[in-house]
Amino acid sequence: MKNRLLPILFLISVFGFAQERHRFEAGSQAGYEYNYFKSPDQLLIDGSLLDENDLIVSSEFLDVFFDYDYRYRWKGHRLRTSISPYARLFQENRSDSYWSLDAALKYDYKLSKKSRFLAEINFERMNRDGLDGAQDILVNPLGYTNYGGTTGLSFEPIQKNKTILEGFYNFKNFDAYGIRDLQFNEYGLRLATKQEFKIGRQEHAFGLTAYYKKRLYNTFNAEDNPQIGQRDWDYTKITAIYEFPIGNNLELQPQLTYYGRFDRLENRSGFNQYGPGLRFRFDNDKTKISAAAKYYVRDYTILEAPGSQGENLRYQYTDVSLRFEHILPIKGLLFTGTVYSRFRETNTVNLSSRSFRGYTNQYAGVGLSWRL
Repeated sequence: MKNRLLPILFLISVFGFAQERHRFEAGSQAGYEYNYFKSPDQLLIDGSLLDENDLIVSSEFLDVFFDYDYRYRWKGHRLRTSISPYARLFQENRSDSYWSLDAALKYDYKLSKKSRFLAEINFERMNRDGLDGAQDILVNPLGYTNYGGTTGLSFEPIQKNKTILEGFYNFKNFDAYGIRDLQFNEYGLRLATKQEFKIGRQEHAFGLTAYYKKRLYNTFNAEDNPQIGQRDWDYTKITAIYEFPIGNNLELQPQLTYYGRFDRLENRSGFNQYGPGLRFRFDNDKTKISAAAKYYVRDYTILEAPGSQGENLRYQYTDVSLRFEHILPIKGLLFTGTVYSRFRETNTVNLSSRSFRGYTNQYAGVGLSWRL
């Protein structure tokens, strides 16, 4: 009898204090999107000048989404999985509708009181026809499949500090378009650190997120030698933030970002991008609001703007976004909304060039979600 009790007691010790949690959310939003292929408002083709009525596609839409998260915790281990299908259904141009699926499996283990081992594998499928009108250098189809993985450490080197250091890998395969194909392998390192401190009774924080990665493209016509279409690009991104609380429910987060691309093969497609941003967060018992405004400039180091007579290509971006949710009297039901706007201006003046032109893309919607 004693021998039988030992494995039972072992299982109880391992799983007896296990905790699991399920979370479901489903919802929809109805709204309108302007210029969802990011087309310029003028383009010269075969001597004919097309305007926005010929180039820009817009429509009412219905978003439908579902999100399921599962967490299982035992001793120092934690396993989390999530799956999130999403669809945007256009009313006026139904063939342009699309769907996506995100799935992730995350694991972490408590190494000590102040450190954890982290690991994740993820999958993303975007099922969408068409080409990205914001393209530069490479012609990017909107549909793709991405597989990725991450591993790293979370630790607290000093009091009230949290730092995460990770290595990651992604393989992204864009949908074929004609006889052409495009894919890349990507790997790099990512760092995030955040230091909290008190001023009076309020908790402030400053932090830094950064990564350095290498992206190896293969882009080629099926009839040609694949070596001709290779790209070897390195990327660096650094963002400094400060969290500034105002009262108990409001927080402002100014930030400053540098983003760079370095062309290791042709020394042609590199750029430096920089600019400020401001985030706004409001949270009380009933309502959550998250808003952001960003302005940044992208200067290409070698590439000339088409038609600009010797000027290097320059983009200026202005992004504004807002999301909110408000709890309704019915249990689990929320009223939600989303607003997004992007303006891209360039110094490209050649009307025959589509890839390096400015554009405006905007959408807004309101709806309901149900959360368990």
